[in-house]
Amino acid sequence: MRVLVGVALLLAVIATAEAQATRWSGVGVIRAMLPAPSPLHATRPVVVLEHEPIHGLMEEKMSMPFIVDSVALFGDLKIGERVAFELVDTPGALLVVRLDRLR
Repeated sequence: MRVLVGVALLLAVIATAEAQATRWSGVGVIRAMLPAPSPLHATRPVVVLEHEPIHGLMEEKMSMPFIVDSVALFGDLKIGERVAFELVDTPGALLVVRLDRLR
């Protein structure tokens, strides 16, 4: 019985860890917004960001594409605008889950 309780607790800890995906916040400039399908991804929207270092993830400035959770995040944003963004670590990709215009 103790083994079953231990296994149940371990499974609960694993499920909680998976539900709390690793997140990072960053700041950058939008260089491209590509709804799906695009040359960069067949089924998901993509944003290309020229971003500042992302503490704990990327310690240098760079320009790179990120898959976006939903094209709705593009809203009324435009290429060249400075944004704050949030990334979530998902299997196989970093996913943008928030894009907010900075003024």
